[in-house]
Amino acid sequence: MSYASHHAANGDGKTLGEMEELVDASMKFTRVLKRKGVSQATLQVAVRARPLSRKEMSHGARTITKLVDERCVVVLDPDEDANASTVPGVPKPLKRKEVAAGVRKKERRYVFDAAYDGEASNEQVYRGTVLPHIAGVLRGTNATVFAYGATGSGKTHTMVGNQRDPGLMVLSLRDVFRFIASDGGEKDYKVECSYTEVYNELVYDLLVPNSPALELREDPERGPMVSGLTHVAVDDENAIFELLRKGNARRKTEETGANAVSSRSHAVLEIWVTRTERNHYCKAYTTGKLALVDLAGAERASETNNRGHQLRDGANINRSLLSLANCINALGKRKKKGFVFVPFRDSKLTRILKDGLCGNSRTVMVATVSGSSHQYEHTVNTLKYADRAKEIKTHVHENRGTVETHIAEYQRMIDALQEERRELRAEVDRLKGGGGGGGGGQVGGGPSKGFAAAVNGGRGCQSGGGGGGWGGGGGHEQQREQQGLTVEEVEKFAQELAEATDACAKAQRVLLERQTREASAR
Repeated sequence: MSYASHHAANGDGKTLGEMEELVDASMKFTRVLKRKGVSQATLQVAVRARPLSRKEMSHGARTITKLVDERCVVVLDPDEDANASTVPGVPKPLKRKEVAAGVRKKERRYVFDAAYDGEASNEQVYRGTVLPHIAGVLRGTNATVFAYGATGSGKTHTMVGNQRDPGLMVLSLRDVFRFIASDGGEKDYKVECSYTEVYNELVYDLLVPNSPALELREDPERGPMVSGLTHVAVDDENAIFELLRKGNARRKTEETGANAVSSRSHAVLEIWVTRTERNHYCKAYTTGKLALVDLAGAERASETNNRGHQLRDGANINRSLLSLANCINALGKRKKKGFVFVPFRDSKLTRILKDGLCGNSRTVMVATVSGSSHQYEHTVNTLKYADRAKEIKTHVHENRGTVETHIAEYQRMIDALQEERRELRAEVDRLKGGGGGGGGGQVGGGPSKGFAAAVNGGRGCQSGGGGGGWGGGGGHEQQREQQGLTVEEVEKFAQELAEATDACAKAQRVLLERQTREASAR
């Protein structure tokens, strides 16, 4: 049975400023504590229970998951009463000893940051979990989103979705470019992406046809890095959607006894957003990373009827997911026991996810479970690890940097600024004073083409002798009328002159400081 149709409102019309306010509002979920420029954030956990499929209903499965409210989910033991009600909200009958005790002993209750049932669309899940972190990525912080659950529980539907109900990957990429467009064009943005597959403990590049296996190496500053991985620069959402489509077509998927379209690999889509602020002397930038992870699902050979390579694939999937579960378990114990060894190196998957689990990242885990009574053990195991993941802490900071201009460039900047200052001074004097006599009409080589074009309203630079040129002998009012200039425009040129003077002085100070530092170092 498919999920509810896509019906939630989209993010049209939201500006980056409005989204930053949404980030602040989301702190009730991430529970961020500011400390010396670094935020300590708790991993955000949401649970999503899918509805029963037609196949499950035809085999007599019953619904065992129920949402109490927007954060609490209850799982009922299907063995307690074979005739329990499947009607949502109607409790099944208690046994006599449980009535005496006043409690249903085998009812399992879990509380997370958010909980969604089968009626929720991907857009609703996205708005409650991932959307608050997108603006942060544009400001230079990292975010990781991954879906965790058994095979057939809805992970790929949640992360990738379909045309009618696009998943978290598609919705995230859409809003990255919408927020960039809403930033007013005051900063430069560069967006790059990569798409990685982990299949049978080998790493492949999904953006390259017939990719060879790639090496996973440790970078002392950036952590685990895939050597030779393709990073593609993209200009808009359509370009990245096309890359995502091609990458998904290259993923290993097969039909198994448990899932008609089973992912046989883990996929990691990473987006880097670099925001640059320019001035004359250095280039300040921030780089945020968004990692979107679609995990393969744990499975049992007895349930899937796997044979041959499918059996091998399933064993490797289970091994890597067990490593992930062990890492979650160890990280969850750190709050109580202090230092605990975390076995990240047990699998390629956990090495890739290390930064998202305990490093510099705001992380969202969407635990997907089936509401079927036939999937009770898988559901309980998934929720058990999701419950432990709530204790995991990450340490978040903005990734900022500057690229200083080479010292040789400063002198060229100063020369250019001084030339611009001379041109502006000459034009301001002429426009304000109106004197200077006839003749050539330009002083000191004349104003730059850009300046002249601005003065003449795009009509081209006037030159040559006579009273009608820049050096004409008429009064300044007559000159302004001839040139189509207003008082405000003249004052604007004067302001540009003052700014050029200040910029030139600042560049000279910076150059002197750099020369002094280099002389001291020698």
